[in-house]
Amino acid sequence: MKAAVLYKNERYLKIEEVSKKTISPGMVRIKIKCCGVCGSDLHMTLHAKLSLPHYPVILGHESSGVVNEIGEGVTKFKKGDRVVISSGISCGTCNHCLEGRLNLCAKKGVLGSEHDGAFAEEVVIHERFLFHLPDDIPFDQGAILADAVSTPYHAIKYEGRINQGETVVIVGCGGLGIHGVGIAKALGAGRIIAVDLDEGALQNASLYGATDLINAKKIKNIGKTLKEITNGVDLLCDFSGYYKNISDSVRAMNTGGRMVLVGIGMNALKIGFPLMMIDRMISVIGSIGCDTRAIPELISLIQSKKLDLSRSITSTHKLEEVNDCLENLDQRKGNPIRFIIEPD
Repeated sequence: MKAAVLYKNERYLKIEEVSKKTISPGMVRIKIKCCGVCGSDLHMTLHAKLSLPHYPVILGHESSGVVNEIGEGVTKFKKGDRVVISSGISCGTCNHCLEGRLNLCAKKGVLGSEHDGAFAEEVVIHERFLFHLPDDIPFDQGAILADAVSTPYHAIKYEGRINQGETVVIVGCGGLGIHGVGIAKALGAGRIIAVDLDEGALQNASLYGATDLINAKKIKNIGKTLKEITNGVDLLCDFSGYYKNISDSVRAMNTGGRMVLVGIGMNALKIGFPLMMIDRMISVIGSIGCDTRAIPELISLIQSKKLDLSRSITSTHKLEEVNDCLENLDQRKGNPIRFIIEPD
């Protein structure tokens, strides 16, 4: 089959013919219809920030497709079923996995990193990592549910514990944060403040339902600004990885406020105002990926018209154009949200 392969010490993917994977008990062969190009793909390629467990490896972790073949013992899927493939993989046997909390598994990994991914014509994967995709949701929107939408959903609903009418701040409105804005709206936030350095990202946030836009280039301290323009923040989700946002924003948080870290950065997290955090019972929480609740619940939100992902699809491309998509995403050409690869 045809695939986009990353070799060690290479910054670009090579399009080449690779051997198809064999199918074993419990496994399912998926014909890939769509796969999103994510910012984390940049970290593995052009930015060279992430070293992977093994090379060569096929990248691509936001995917949807059609079941082509099932292995012995597969019970939940049949040939022809439309599916979303989870971006997270896990051992399947620990207590966390048995409870559907694969993002807590000690052996968790990512499709397109620990396991060959979906910048390819096919993927072979265990049935526990598949979710049924209804006919009324297009493959391109289904694909981005796997990470770009499910990761912020888990952070906002399950770690951030959002409540109706709350004031929510989304810091960093790239591929994850922009969907955080839409999710906050769908889940009933009263006020949604979007913060970013890029005007294009802020324009996108406005389309997704942000009530206030803050260009971080134009302010000195995000916490001071939030304190001035709100009566207090209930939930702040940082998708930027710039942890000073957390430290500075403590002063703006309401009693019982939650601050959720999603973006991965290299700088230290230094918590200011510790007495204030204690007195107001402010929480700082980490969130990675999602568990098995997210994708089915997101499908329900889409079908109920509370969440619209149609504007998230910037454009679709052949597999041979994946490196162009990476470059355009890196340079933010055309103010992209998600480029979609269609391998077939």
